[in-house]
Amino acid sequence: MDRLHIDLVDAQAMINQHVKDQQIFEEKIPDIENENKRLQSLLSDKEARSQSKQSPSRVIEEFKKSIAFKMIVQDQIQEARDHIYDVEIVKALELEYMEEGFIRGFLKGIRLVHHKTRAEVEGLRPSQTSSDSFSDSDGDEIKNEL
Repeated sequence: MDRLHIDLVDAQAMINQHVKDQQIFEEKIPDIENENKRLQSLLSDKEARSQSKQSPSRVIEEFKKSIAFKMIVQDQIQEARDHIYDVEIVKALELEYMEEGFIRGFLKGIRLVHHKTRAEVEGLRPSQTSSDSFSDSDGDEIKNEL
């Protein structure tokens, strides 16, 4: 019986301890609930700020899907192509003018030599070599220095 009595006292002590713990937890529940509300409020505020920060990106994403954006992109691409085309045309014209300038200069030299030596040069007309002063097709004059 002593053994049962000791077990009963131990059980009673454990029950008393659980009751005390329960009272302590019940006292803490309002504090925990208040903390939970505060954290929920902070979370809501952060989510609202996050959504407001994301809204410009959402607007941008929606704009990217719009026809206006596609038209702007196509215009930019066309301008880039036009620029490339213009650059290619300029390069071709530069090359053409360089070749044309070389040919003109070469022909001036031939005419001058022909004029000084009176030797026949194939491809020149007699009227181009007969005068003391003549001009070639671009208006530059070659004068007779004899």
